Amino acid sequence: MKSLFLLFALLAIFALAGCNSQKKSKEVASYKYDEKKVEMSTEFRKLVPEWVKVGKICYGLVVQVDGNGKEIKGKPVKAKVVQIKRDAIIMKALERVSLVEVESCKKMGLSRGDTWEEKDGDLFLTKQDAINALKAKKIFMNDDKVTVN
Repeated sequence: MKSLFLLFALLAIFALAGCNSQKKSKEVASYKYDEKKVEMSTEFRKLVPEWVKVGKICYGLVVQVDGNGKEIKGKPVKAKVVQIKRDAIIMKALERVSLVEVESCKKMGLSRGDTWEEKDGDLFLTKQDAINALKAKKIFMNDDKVTVN
C-alpha cells in the first residue's frame, strides 16, 4: 500500500513537472529581443585609439583633480576594456592604485576590480606610454606603490 502511494505521488510529480516545463518553453520561445549594435560616436572615436576593443588589456590614468578642475597628480593603472558605449568605454582596474600615502583613504585611487567610464580616451598600450602622457601634463606621481593584490 505504501509503495503504491509512493508510485502515484511520483507519477503526479513527473506529470506536473512536464506540463510546467512545456509552458515555460513556449513562453521563452515567444520572447523577442532586438539586439542593437552599439558604436562609438564620431566625436568620441576621434579621442579613442584605433586598437581599443572589448577584452583588450591596456593602461588608463588615475588623476586627482582639484575643485576647479585642475589636474594635480596622476598614476597609470593596468586595466581591461569591458564594454564600449557610444560616448564612453567601461574599464576595469586590474591592479590597485592609490594617489595618497595614507592606506585608510580609499577615495583617492582605484582598487582591483573597480570599474569606471573612460570619457577622455586616455588609454595606452604600455605603462611607459601612460607615464609619458602624465609627464607631459606634469602630473606624474612616482612612488611605485602599485599592487596587483
